Amino acid sequence: MNQDLFFQLHQHARKGGKIARSRQLKRVQAFIKWCARDPRQIGRRQVHEFYRTHNFAPTTARDYDSAIRLLWRTMGRAGEPPRPPDPEQS
Repeated sequence: MNQDLFFQLHQHARKGGKIARSRQLKRVQAFIKWCARDPRQIGRRQVHEFYRTHNFAPTTARDYDSAIRLLWRTMGRAGEPPRPPDPEQS
């Protein structure tokens, strides 16, 4: 992870509920590690593949969605990342 992104994410984790922010940061790091590429090269396709390859419970998918949205905002990406699939539609 590049230093600037790492710093911004840790600044986010310093505010608010410490346990929740820490878990969110760990989810961001797990997602980046799963992608196995520079965060600037992560796009909508990787988000779709991440959700497709993991069979998350609805609450876990929601938590990862929140973490990926944090990453998207922190990187200054345009638009919104894809949402996790709705388990009702499976």
